[in-house]
Amino acid sequence: MAARLMGKAPNRGILASKRVYTNSKKFILFRQSEHLKVKGKDGFFHAYIPEARAFAPSTSIIDDGNLSDSPEQPFILLPSREYEMTKMLRALHEAEVSIPKVLILCGGPFLGKSRMISSLSENAISANFTVLQSFRTSLDSFTSYFPFRQITLTALLMCASKLLGQVTDDEVAAIEMLIENKILTKTDRVVLGSILPTVSDSQLLSLLKGQSTTALTKSISDTLIKLFVPLQPIMVVFEGDGEIDPSSWSVISEMQQRAVVECSRLLLVISSRNVLTIPSAVSHLQREAEYAKLTPLDKYETEIYLEVLLGVHDKGIGVDQKLLDAVHDRANGCPSFIEYIVSWALGKKMIEYDEGKNVMSFNLPVTQSEDVAAAIPKELSSIVLASFNDLPAILWDVLKIASCIGFSFDENAYEALDENLDFMPRVKTLAATHDVFERIDGHRYKWKHQAVYEAVKSLLIGNQRAQIHSMIVDVFEHYHKNGHFSNMVKCDLHRLFAWHCTLAGKWDAAYNQYMEAGKRAEETYNFPEAAKMYEEAISSQKKIDPLPLLRSRLLPTVKLGNCLRELARYNDAEEVLKTCLEEAERAMKKSDADEQMYVHSLTALAALNQAQSKYNEAKELYEKALPIARNLQESRTSLWLAVHIAGYAETLRKSGDLPTAETLHWEALHIRSCSANEGACTSLELAISYTQLGCTLFGQKKYEEAYKQHRLALKTRFEYLDFSHGHVSESLNYCAEALCSLGRAADGIPLAIHAVNIRKVVFGTSHPAYAHALSILASCYHAVGRSCDARDYFEECLSICEAVFQKNHANIIPNLMNYGKVLCSTGDYEKAKSVFQRAIVIHKKNFTEGQRASELETCQSQVQELTEKIESNTKALQCASVCERNMPIPTVDIKKKGTPIIVITDIGRDVDDEYALVLLASLARMHLLDPIAVVATLSPQRERAYLARGVLDILGFPNIPIGIGSCGGAKGKAGLDVYSAEYSRSCSCIYECGVELMARALSASPDKSVQVFCIGSLTDAATLMKDHEELFVKKVKEVSVMGGLNEIEEGKFVVPDTAYNNNCDAPSAAYVYQKCQELCIPTITLSRYAAYGCPIPTAVLDNLKKTEHMVVNNIVNVRTASINELWKKVNMPTSDTRREKLPPRCNRLWFCQTFLGRDDVETDGASPIMSHVEKLNMYDPLALLCCVPAYREAHFRMETVTVNGVPQSVVGLSQDQTGIVDPEVLCAELFSLFRLAFLRSLQNICKRRVAMQRTSMDF
Repeated sequence: MAARLMGKAPNRGILASKRVYTNSKKFILFRQSEHLKVKGKDGFFHAYIPEARAFAPSTSIIDDGNLSDSPEQPFILLPSREYEMTKMLRALHEAEVSIPKVLILCGGPFLGKSRMISSLSENAISANFTVLQSFRTSLDSFTSYFPFRQITLTALLMCASKLLGQVTDDEVAAIEMLIENKILTKTDRVVLGSILPTVSDSQLLSLLKGQSTTALTKSISDTLIKLFVPLQPIMVVFEGDGEIDPSSWSVISEMQQRAVVECSRLLLVISSRNVLTIPSAVSHLQREAEYAKLTPLDKYETEIYLEVLLGVHDKGIGVDQKLLDAVHDRANGCPSFIEYIVSWALGKKMIEYDEGKNVMSFNLPVTQSEDVAAAIPKELSSIVLASFNDLPAILWDVLKIASCIGFSFDENAYEALDENLDFMPRVKTLAATHDVFERIDGHRYKWKHQAVYEAVKSLLIGNQRAQIHSMIVDVFEHYHKNGHFSNMVKCDLHRLFAWHCTLAGKWDAAYNQYMEAGKRAEETYNFPEAAKMYEEAISSQKKIDPLPLLRSRLLPTVKLGNCLRELARYNDAEEVLKTCLEEAERAMKKSDADEQMYVHSLTALAALNQAQSKYNEAKELYEKALPIARNLQESRTSLWLAVHIAGYAETLRKSGDLPTAETLHWEALHIRSCSANEGACTSLELAISYTQLGCTLFGQKKYEEAYKQHRLALKTRFEYLDFSHGHVSESLNYCAEALCSLGRAADGIPLAIHAVNIRKVVFGTSHPAYAHALSILASCYHAVGRSCDARDYFEECLSICEAVFQKNHANIIPNLMNYGKVLCSTGDYEKAKSVFQRAIVIHKKNFTEGQRASELETCQSQVQELTEKIESNTKALQCASVCERNMPIPTVDIKKKGTPIIVITDIGRDVDDEYALVLLASLARMHLLDPIAVVATLSPQRERAYLARGVLDILGFPNIPIGIGSCGGAKGKAGLDVYSAEYSRSCSCIYECGVELMARALSASPDKSVQVFCIGSLTDAATLMKDHEELFVKKVKEVSVMGGLNEIEEGKFVVPDTAYNNNCDAPSAAYVYQKCQELCIPTITLSRYAAYGCPIPTAVLDNLKKTEHMVVNNIVNVRTASINELWKKVNMPTSDTRREKLPPRCNRLWFCQTFLGRDDVETDGASPIMSHVEKLNMYDPLALLCCVPAYREAHFRMETVTVNGVPQSVVGLSQDQTGIVDPEVLCAELFSLFRLAFLRSLQNICKRRVAMQRTSMDF
């Protein structure tokens, strides 16, 4: 400084002392001044001027050309990571071999979790896994199922692409395609709406109301498994920066448990910064999950990582200890920060190779050489953001705004910021030029590097953040005022708006927006989110100064209580709503009374009491609320008023005041109907009114009116929902119950069986809903005289109720009363009496005097009657001998019912026989044929009889007697399989001897009136003729057979050929034909050639599935399996016993020509063939049509010979002479008759749906 002041040294120049020169000359080139002398302790000397860094032969600056410009480096398996990665790969391998796993990866920020998951994903993709990954924003903490949103969306789109070959980025289009192709159902759409509200509408989402969280968890798992199964093997990654919500944990747990059977090649990966808090309800995950945990790198690992980053790890070059200490200290063991430090230091040429020490070291000025750590900035944000130092101010503003918005954000949600800030275009610019952001999907972006995001956030102080959020709020408000708010789609804008208002400290606006967000969540029946929104609204409200008016104070509390009730959190709801009502009541005593808010408080607590069966308490509250509500709402379309009226009506109905309940339900229905006409009420909400009114009318024994209302509900629900939906089963149940009470129990049985099946699938076999369906089915069976079957169902129903309900629950009373009636009809009077006595005890425990008095009177009357019977008739105790086990033979009335027919069938071998019974049901409804007996033949004949019983029951013919026939020629041989069906059931009323049944049926029929129809082995027909020849000749007018004849010739006896039915018992077949001709009984035989002449397009039969009938659904499934099985058999050698009774002519060539219309196909014998089949042959239904003269004349050309003066006819002499008049017309006739049977058995609820398909059918 003195030299500069004296003018002897240039300004800003540097002079070095002799000591500095001596110690630094190895590293710095000096020039000795000629003019400037400096006095030292050894005298004067020429000063030294440093000019440049010396490049000594022993040192070199590292070439950083191999380092990426990005701070992210290739994944390195350091020792601690290698152990954790081994565990992760083990979980992946187990999933690959069908052992589903849950993997939990925890670790603090910047420790490399994303890279570990990325590496695992690469391994998974290499193993042909589908990888689905979630993304999360800070707003998601308010919502349920947030981790599943991106995963579900991606799975939906991928399924549409993989299964249907349809590539789309529209989730609505994807789900509609999957539903149309029967991959998903409408029910699945409703369920997915709870995760992706965009795929459903208010009609469907309304069905989520009232559904328990347990049921919803099961439903979501059902649907997600449907999406995941086609994508197996599949790895699903839940990656976020916080806790997973409890609802999502429940779904993860359910899927993990069910995956073993339903989706075994599944790996669920959960990543989090913190050790996850797993709810106690799913605590088994803590025991069963595989854990991996990342910790900061130790110094040894930091050294390895430095060597790798500097490119010297494999070159035997080390790292200087000072460099290692400095980097490890500043980076805190975080790999990301190590990378940033190295990248920054290399950019400043601060790292060099010391050849003498063979290490990489810091190259620092001499003045800093002793304190290496000081050379690295203490705030790492300056290092992380070093590459952004030259950004223009406007781009820095964009970075700061984006850091306030969150780690990820929706482009559509923040388009409002484009108007003044050009926000999203600049986000895209930063993504392209500085690698700051990346696009997650079509409209979502996230910060590419967590460290950059955190660094930018750290630059802002609290006031600056509040200012930015305030600016965003102002822009949103301006946007809203100008009507552009609706342009921002696919995100909850009110929730977003409220969040920004909260962070800006604008509590009034935050309250309003949280209320709107809660309302929107309620409209989509997302009650967990709605509850959270209302809690936030209450929190914001407390910070408003001055406090808002009473309505604003209480409204979020009431709504919160309603949400808690929907979530079955009754204690929490009661605490909230009672506090609210107390405040409303205090206000009513003052001048600031708010009557509408008072009504809200009363009815909310009343609804809660009703949900807990506290009817008296609920009634008192409604009686206070309704008069005020009527004064406030004079409009006849006020849904608000309708809800309160219907709520009160339901309380009255359940407490026994049915007349008043009916009046109120009619009023509520009228209001809702008017609202529906104005578009303010959905059809599914109307269906609820129909159901409530129907139940009320039924309770008053107004069965016809009740049935009308329940049928309206059923048709409405069937139109909007899948047939398998729980709400459809509810309406099926109530319709069946009403039909039973109308004396039409046979019509009610098909509805009741479908309801039982739906509830078995939806609710399981231990649920009260399933028990209720069983009780109605039992009542229907009792009404048609099958009391022993009814007894079995009632006992199963009561066992469920006893396990589920608390002891002496009122809901058990109706089932006990019905069970008692059934026991009376079976003669078990003693047991019946004890059942009615128990019903009396339960009634008195649950109801006050006068409530549901008719129930009590009925029970008391029954006890009195049974006491008298027991005392007067000791034989009544012997119930087993009194219970009629065999059904009576139906009364034969040819004029009213048509031709009596006896059917001998080997049903269960293939679907033809079941189609024939469907056709029989249709012809019976048309009074063309009157089935008086059905006999199941061919081993295992008992199982076949059970299937026949179930088919006729579900088609609405529970009174047709069923008999067990012979083994059909299979005696001493392995029994043939019987395909399964949900409606097949054992029944005590089945005749043990089919021949005896047929003899009784013949005896009850007029002479020469009965048609004997054989579509199975002729063993039983032969036995009947041998044992009851005289009766047979007297009563039978014709024998019809599905089989075949050898070449016929006038005047000569016809002889059966080797057709399957004949071949089952060839001697019996020969006997039947021989005796018929000897005894002058006409026969008509339909051969396989007739079926070949009228192949049925598979599309025609598939269209019948539109009816949703259980029989047609089962037939289509079995048909597919049987065609594939037949394909296997025809490819076997003719000597193979696995061909069973299949004739030698039925080989591969025959199959291809018959079913495919060509000589061969490029498919091996072990592969499924059904996808190649376009038409199928239908044998037995054609043979049945021949039993009806009108159809015989219209559709068939018979070849007839006369033997003993009696015609013996055959349809189908050969491949060229099929005997079919017009195949297309016959196909149409069959479809029409099948359709009639299915529609009529389900009371025509799906008539319009199937009729529309009929017009476009291609025959």
